[in-house]
Amino acid sequence: TRHLIPSSFWGAGNDGESIGNCPFSQRLFMILWLKGVVFNVTTVDLKRKPADLHNLAPGTHPPFLTFNGEVKTDINKIEEFLEEMLCPPKYPKLAAKQRESNTAGNDIFAKFSAYIKNTKPELSLCSVNATAALHQYCCLPVL
Repeated sequence: TRHLIPSSFWGAGNDGESIGNCPFSQRLFMILWLKGVVFNVTTVDLKRKPADLHNLAPGTHPPFLTFNGEVKTDINKIEEFLEEMLCPPKYPKLAAKQRESNTAGNDIFAKFSAYIKNTKPELSLCSVNATAALHQYCCLPVL
């Protein structure tokens, strides 16, 4: 089957044009890049979201992805979809072998994303706790 080039839509930076600092968009970029996929990026100025994007993904904010005519808006579903569609032997497998590893990675990513956006120092304890839990998980023996 012929695959079209995925198009991803990301929140624009403060200037309304450059790629913004959304960690979910950056994560999507890393997945596509590590898989070696050619993809299009469209930045979306959230203050002036074009009408055609309202129709494409109503009620959602970037990032979202179009691939072979399908629109994906949930970042976790996008990751699962890309891992399923862009699979070996043509594309490398990026998903963790152990479900617990994936859970640990998602947890640290969510906490780190919250940490870098955090403006209240007292809330940084969640990130410290998640990092400690990840460290403890990484130190477990491999079965």
